[in-house]
Amino acid sequence: MPEDDDASAGARLAIEHRMAGEVAVVAVSGAVDHTTAHQLMQAVRTGLNQTRGGFCVLDLTAVQFLGGHGLSALLKASRAAENRRRPLRIAVDHNRPVIHPIEITGLEDFLALYHSVEEALHA
Repeated sequence: MPEDDDASAGARLAIEHRMAGEVAVVAVSGAVDHTTAHQLMQAVRTGLNQTRGGFCVLDLTAVQFLGGHGLSALLKASRAAENRRRPLRIAVDHNRPVIHPIEITGLEDFLALYHSVEEALHA
């Protein structure tokens, strides 16, 4: 399938699922925008289904862009995890393309943010 422009080429999202003991870790890299937000939601759902540790960790430390649709997907994923009683812990470190939009929108008050996957696993 040909790509229309450079924006679509930059909108690729890579997702990796792994287990850290009993806890599912979903690592995401690339851009989370209107074309990939649904992939983020599906990846979190998969992680929630796999986890046996009472929570799931979403690693966004390698994300290069987080747009409005991505922010909405994060909030929805976090709420869905809470409804399943398997909280979503989000590792963002100091990744400016991720933490900056979260802070600007005030979502840090609603999301469980951690500086690293290790911190999220052991909190």
